[in-house]
Amino acid sequence: MEFDKTVESMRKELAVCTQTRSSDDIPWSWVATTMARLLSEHSSGISRTVLLTELEAQWHQIAMGEVLQIETLRTVAPFFNRIIKPPQSTVFGLKIDSMQPIPGTGIWVWRVSGAPEPLDAGGAKNADGHQRKRRAETQMDAFVHQRYYPMIEAHEFSGFFTSARTIFATSLWMADRGGGSGGQPVHTLLPTTALAFELRIQDDPNLPKVLRPHTDEQLLHNVFGVRFAGGRFVRSSVPAFDADQLWCKIEFIGEPTSEWRNGRLTSYRCIEGVLEHEDPPAMVSINLWGEDVAVARLFKSGYYIGLVCPVVKPRAPDTPIEVEFGSQTITFVTCSIRRKASTAAASQFSIAQNESGFLDYRRYAHRVQLCQCRKDMINLTLIARIVAVSENLPYVDSAGTLDRYAVRIDDSTAVRDMTLWGELGRRASRMLPGQLVLLFNVDTSEENGDVVLNGSNETSTKIFNVSEMTCIPMSSALRSYSFLASLSQAANRYAKVCIVTVEPAGAHICDARDRLGATMLVHAPCHRRIERRDNAQFSGRLDNPADVYDFGCPSCSIDIVPIEDVVSVFAVRVRIDDGTDSVMAQVTPAAAKGILRISPAQLLELPGQSEQQGVLFVPRGREIVVSITTFCEPLSTEREVRIDAVCEAEDVGMPSVDIYN
Repeated sequence: MEFDKTVESMRKELAVCTQTRSSDDIPWSWVATTMARLLSEHSSGISRTVLLTELEAQWHQIAMGEVLQIETLRTVAPFFNRIIKPPQSTVFGLKIDSMQPIPGTGIWVWRVSGAPEPLDAGGAKNADGHQRKRRAETQMDAFVHQRYYPMIEAHEFSGFFTSARTIFATSLWMADRGGGSGGQPVHTLLPTTALAFELRIQDDPNLPKVLRPHTDEQLLHNVFGVRFAGGRFVRSSVPAFDADQLWCKIEFIGEPTSEWRNGRLTSYRCIEGVLEHEDPPAMVSINLWGEDVAVARLFKSGYYIGLVCPVVKPRAPDTPIEVEFGSQTITFVTCSIRRKASTAAASQFSIAQNESGFLDYRRYAHRVQLCQCRKDMINLTLIARIVAVSENLPYVDSAGTLDRYAVRIDDSTAVRDMTLWGELGRRASRMLPGQLVLLFNVDTSEENGDVVLNGSNETSTKIFNVSEMTCIPMSSALRSYSFLASLSQAANRYAKVCIVTVEPAGAHICDARDRLGATMLVHAPCHRRIERRDNAQFSGRLDNPADVYDFGCPSCSIDIVPIEDVVSVFAVRVRIDDGTDSVMAQVTPAAAKGILRISPAQLLELPGQSEQQGVLFVPRGREIVVSITTFCEPLSTEREVRIDAVCEAEDVGMPSVDIYN
């Protein structure tokens, strides 16, 4: 897998360019997927220098929080960057170090810095970790919104702001409030209500040691009348705080939408929660309108949310409680509380469980192989070869029918089955045996004792077909040449070869205008062969292209394919020679188009057999660079060779030569 070697070498070079202590601090999955996307976008080739520059720029953006792979930014340092400012959607985790009024104004100001990471965040234990610690210690003033002024004097919140209090905030703006020494600016965060105060309990195994002396059991008892026991919150007493209040566990956070309210189209988002301390538990809907919609960014399913002074809506009996944010609503949050991940899992995977109990591999440093896959893993990035792709196996339930495709993959450490759903599965049905693919955002489950991979558009799964990328053959610095004589039974390599012959691939259903059998009719969405429903045994040319035929697609499980979805693609074989060996190779339709320098439609427009035959003669003797795949069909031990991508040799520079065993 030459692509894997290229990813690792680029990862090491990127670590040097970004002055990162070790390449292990840059996730393999991020380098691989970013490279794959860039290579897909640059089909005409890209130099190693340009690719490295793009990677470096995007990595710096991530470090600054510009790209929100970083869920919570625990530093104010990005506000002091002169070029890249954090976007409004960034979520910050900040610690209140001190609080004081501005003399003579009655305006309160917090002095804030980065909040400590929870223990399951896996903080770095190297020089880069020290760098992040310094960034977290950067301090800044923040104006306190007047909504929180009553908390400063309320006895229920005595000492609340002097106990390393953590706040989560978003929609933050910075301004210079003036009055600095010698005319220097005094950078201060403007007041925001898109803010939640974190409440902490001793039972949280991921609570940092520095925060353990400052927990909030007494406040939870006094204000919300709850305590944590037996893995959940239970009722402790009637709240002593004289105001409407609410404490619930978040079950679901709806997508942001727009709704009509008071005659105006207004931003809206709903949070569904459960009052697990009630008997029986009751459901609650928290409605966010306008500017309050931003608060939802601070939460996840499984978090606990507390509201003081919400607006409680009138409700009918036996209906869920419904509340809204009001002008005096104050928000509190407790992140998911769960048992600490087992030592075995932590040592094996060096990663902890997320709030839902899944092993989240989004930031995992190393490449994950199929032999390491266990159930309940999410956000996996894998590189493997296609063994086989099934026909459509529709899943039917009361909600309807959903397309489902089974794909078997192999990375030399293990063979796994993968289920791809819906549109992603339909696109993946074009993949061919032996092709090298990069899989992004895959999760795992267990079926009948076997680990199964899963992916769909709904989970943002992406598949990059590395074998079909034309950018790699074009880019000499990203790959090396292999000799045909050294190709193994199963390999994905690149070779510089000479075309000896081009010939039709065999009998397929083809357009009547095809005099050679060099094309075949396929179903456009999957590029699989169609069959005639009126005569399943028929194979050959159609009698008349103007006639109407009933076509079916076994791959997609479609009995009648719309005629506009039936297209002609090339079906040819090519004999190639590089001086060490001469082999006959299958050719994908896209690669065949590059070899013949003509489209199937143009070939079909040629009137006679001799003119069409001339198209197959023209490429002879031409030198090309090919992405070549060797594989064995299922239940066969005979090696097959296929060309998946092609470019002209004259368009490529001088790479190194490598012989693979």
